[in-house]
Amino acid sequence: MTDPWRSTIETALNRTEQAFRDNPANFSDERAVAEDIRARLVDAIGTVDVSEVEIEDGTARGSVPDHKEYTARYRDVTEIDCAHCEIGGQKFPFPHRERMDLGLFDDGVTLTLDGGTQQFDPSDLLAGLEFKYVKNINYLRHRPENSGSKYKDIADDIERLGDLPSDVERWCLVFGNYGLLRHDDGQIANSLHELATENDVTLRFVLPKLD
Repeated sequence: MTDPWRSTIETALNRTEQAFRDNPANFSDERAVAEDIRARLVDAIGTVDVSEVEIEDGTARGSVPDHKEYTARYRDVTEIDCAHCEIGGQKFPFPHRERMDLGLFDDGVTLTLDGGTQQFDPSDLLAGLEFKYVKNINYLRHRPENSGSKYKDIADDIERLGDLPSDVERWCLVFGNYGLLRHDDGQIANSLHELATENDVTLRFVLPKLD
């Protein structure tokens, strides 16, 4: 894929940010944000080439037919959309069951189907993105040691992105229905931005603008 993909990501994020501010009712959760950006990336970039498909099928037992025939079409896949939501795999640097919100792929993707679940290789990524949609609190509190806090939730996403291969561009976007930083004396935003810088992550807050 040619290098302008970076400006394409920036454009997609800016347009989704504006769409959110214009009508936040169209975005109910993080997946809605991710899907909106994914659609913009696919519309702008299209597909990428798949270089290898690996099928790791289990064998059905008893009278149930072997399900390999149902996954046969995967073997013929030669291209996929450039961006996908909820991506992960055994080679990702975080627990196997965890998934990343959105990934943008380069040509030469290795696609693995493991028991019906698609898995990817992080080395095939151009960019990885995580989103937080904070709906139920009025403002963030600096609680880095509290495992249940939104602050810790955002920080964990930043650190997970930091574990991706060094040549992968990383973004963390925090959406909120309220002015999450309006009671901030600088400690919250600064500490999260410092953490993002340490992990080579671009952190952006997308919050309402009052008229």
